[in-house]
Amino acid sequence: MEDFIKRMLEDIFSNTFLISSDALSKEISGYNETAFALANTINDTAVKPIAAIVVAIILVLELARVSSRFDGDSKTGVQVIASIMIKAAMLIIAIQNVDLILGAINEIGDTIIASIGGITSDQVTSAADIDSLDMGTLEQVGAMIILFIPWLIAIVAGIAVKLVVLLRFAEVYILSAGATLPLAFLGHEDTKQIAIGYLKRYATAVLHGVMILVVIAIYSALQIGGSNIPEDFSLSEVMKSFGDFLLGPVLFLFLIFGSGKFARALVGEG
Repeated sequence: MEDFIKRMLEDIFSNTFLISSDALSKEISGYNETAFALANTINDTAVKPIAAIVVAIILVLELARVSSRFDGDSKTGVQVIASIMIKAAMLIIAIQNVDLILGAINEIGDTIIASIGGITSDQVTSAADIDSLDMGTLEQVGAMIILFIPWLIAIVAGIAVKLVVLLRFAEVYILSAGATLPLAFLGHEDTKQIAIGYLKRYATAVLHGVMILVVIAIYSALQIGGSNIPEDFSLSEVMKSFGDFLLGPVLFLFLIFGSGKFARALVGEG
């Protein structure tokens, strides 16, 4: 019974959240190799041909616009047309190598996550932090009853972390599957915001994993810094600290579901 109480305390003090975020330590390409390969296959076989058509249409529209604007001024017209052709060539190269662009964004996210993971691994509350439980059998039963609700919320929060992590990877793979189409719109002044918006969204999905770990790290630091488990734990201390035990997991739930907003803030989105 004493060991179970210690386990409940450990879970309340963020161990569940750290364990649930272990999947973030995997690279985006390695989390689910089948899904990653499928996303790339869809992009290569189904989306790239459509993107090529979009680039062709945009090129024709640009050439038509320029030809009407510089009618009679052949020298300037040739220069502008040449710049348009260079832009089109660069755009074609970009959409053909979109995996390199997304791979660079993935590498940034994976590198930051690996660095943060090394920090959070040291912020684990252990049963060794509790020297003894100054309780009889009945008091231990009472402590378990008091801790049950905070512990249950902590378990739910741990499941929420797994869900948010899974959704983050799923979003990255789904966005990867259609990557070339929004980038095809980069060649026209009126449509380039589509491509910029897509890249921001993709970067947000990648950095979402970073913010999940940041939330866990900050929450763990707050718990370790201000609400450490006392070395000699008694029923009276459990009752006195019930509000703190309950507040922690509830606060964490709000933070973890708000991690997407934090990620959007990193790329300048509201």
